Amino acid sequence: MPTNLSRSRIILYVTPLVFLTACASSEKKWVQSDDPVTPADRDMVQCKYQAAGSTAALANDSSARSKEEANLVSACMQAKGYKQ
Repeated sequence: MPTNLSRSRIILYVTPLVFLTACASSEKKWVQSDDPVTPADRDMVQCKYQAAGSTAALANDSSARSKEEANLVSACMQAKGYKQ
């Protein structure tokens, strides 16, 4: 009978740990990349984000949207003082 008691105790202790581990592992954590991000990279991301928002109405015409986004990104970067 002692073996049944030890199995019961093991199950009693292991089961909650399994559930806690499953809950903890499903949580996504934000990490910062090791790659250096330059101010130009940040500005480009911001310009692309703004351009995508400005061209959302052109969703049906992907060719026109792509061209307009490229123009807006270029104008935005130039306004921030960048040159190609």
